[in-house]
Amino acid sequence: MRKNYVHLVLLLLLNISMFGQTVTLTPTLVNGVAYSGGAINLKSTPTSTISLSVKVDIPATAAVGDQGTIKIYFSKGTALGSNISNGGDGGALYFGNGKVATRSFIIKLDWSDFLTSGGFIFAEYKSSKAYVSSNIAVIKNATVNTGTNLNPPADAPNPKKIVNTLCCNQTIRLGEKPAPIILSQYLNPYEGLPYGITHRITINNGIIDNYDDLNKILSLDYTTELKDITINRELGYVYGGELPNKSNTVKIKVVPSPISNNKIFSNGSVNPDESIEISSASPIDIFGDLSFINLNVLQDPYYIPKRGEASIMIEKYEWEYRITNGTSKENIWTTIPNQFSASINSSYLPRSNSSKDNFYIIRRIAIYQDLRLTSNSLTISLRAIRENNTICCDQTLQISSSDEIEIPSIITGTTAISDKNTYLSYRWQSRTFSERDSKFSNWVNIPNSNLKDYSPPALESIPGIGRNPATVPTYNYRRIATDNSYKGEEYYSNEISLTPTNNINTSVPLIIYPNPATSIINIENPTTGILTEDHLSDPSINIVDMMGNIVNLNNFTKITPYHVSIDISNLISGTYFINVSSKNPRRGYKKQFTFIKN
Repeated sequence: MRKNYVHLVLLLLLNISMFGQTVTLTPTLVNGVAYSGGAINLKSTPTSTISLSVKVDIPATAAVGDQGTIKIYFSKGTALGSNISNGGDGGALYFGNGKVATRSFIIKLDWSDFLTSGGFIFAEYKSSKAYVSSNIAVIKNATVNTGTNLNPPADAPNPKKIVNTLCCNQTIRLGEKPAPIILSQYLNPYEGLPYGITHRITINNGIIDNYDDLNKILSLDYTTELKDITINRELGYVYGGELPNKSNTVKIKVVPSPISNNKIFSNGSVNPDESIEISSASPIDIFGDLSFINLNVLQDPYYIPKRGEASIMIEKYEWEYRITNGTSKENIWTTIPNQFSASINSSYLPRSNSSKDNFYIIRRIAIYQDLRLTSNSLTISLRAIRENNTICCDQTLQISSSDEIEIPSIITGTTAISDKNTYLSYRWQSRTFSERDSKFSNWVNIPNSNLKDYSPPALESIPGIGRNPATVPTYNYRRIATDNSYKGEEYYSNEISLTPTNNINTSVPLIIYPNPATSIINIENPTTGILTEDHLSDPSINIVDMMGNIVNLNNFTKITPYHVSIDISNLISGTYFINVSSKNPRRGYKKQFTFIKN
């Protein structure tokens, strides 16, 4: 029986050599070290990383196959079977019209998967038949590195003997950014291996802005608390979890700031997560207090300012933002170019993805000479208009002398269309804006509002409090389209407002025409006369596309105090929003129109 088995094996080998593919397996790296031939030595490493190259040749006399599968196997011994290695399933291997195909692998071999006497690995290419490479031996040490039982090579750095220092102590003002912390360098030739060097940096109170591991430089962000910062570093081997080498401790003393009123805010709606919500079609201002420097506090941080002391104004401001919706730059603060004022409009925030909602953190840097101090930060949710989800239009509702409020018209909405060809459901939300506190309320869901259009109820007044008379707030509406078949993704429409007025002469009866338009669109107040206000004498006008990008900023032609025209010939076809507002805060108004460019 044994003779028959041997003859069968010889016959199989003869057939492979005559008609089969030739499979060549070549190691290139073993635990990051170049392979020099012979057996692969796992030494005492619990898990080793092996880089390999596989080449499959088809003899010239054989037909070219379209594809087969390629795998790397490991075995404890000749008669002990084999298993696919971790990372060894290469899937399909294609030849195309050629005779040679190659594939690179990075596999992991566990010390525990091999006997002390060793084992081997091999490659197998399989189409209609299986073809294997020659075996490559695998050997190991008798013991494995576990716990503190580490057996590093003689040239591996000992973490206990590495010089481990940090520099330097410093004193900064609240709101200032510390100078970079310099950490001592060390060699790490076995980085990533069990006997390589790892580190842990511990910071109390401070926020890491960036750590440059190559140059060993730690940068901290602007300080936000009147609390000292301490930093240290611990070093140890990768394996074992012990970091016995502790550095000196760097101390950053934070003293009171000489600046006053360095705060930013917005009157936008606040979400439950405390973010401020903004529609890309209706940019809003982010306000900032004017900041002043007390020169006495600048000289002595613990000086107590006296009433009536003179302060000087900050020289300029810079604005920074950080994207937080999962991009590669979500931890990087970026300066908004050419914005040096105390306030900023949300339209200057660049969109990382104009077809998605965007989420930001924004802050202001107050600058005086070489002093740079940060404000508080605001979190902003910027809603993009998508899936053709728009509503129309703003309404101005008259309050009569008997305090009766004009009934609002129906708010119409387009049919939202999912780019995934799934069903979209609707729900409507509302919020109010009160002149009494100049602040928006939060968005609330309107019960039973699941239709494409919405018929709003009559506006309701807010009762007077003390000397404050009753008022009728402005009501804002929007529609949310929800894709119930795709993780409940939500698409927000533009916003429209229902604005009450108790004086027909102070309403803003502007109209736009033609709509749709091709080259020119007009904005006009048709109620001209002696008592008509010239709302278009000095307006602020911008046009916003469906993605929230401003495509026209105050680029219009004034025909009369009651009539302006805008050239839209360069706009691509689509739906746009025109925002018209007053530059005069004592005669403020805001109107938004929707138009179609053919």
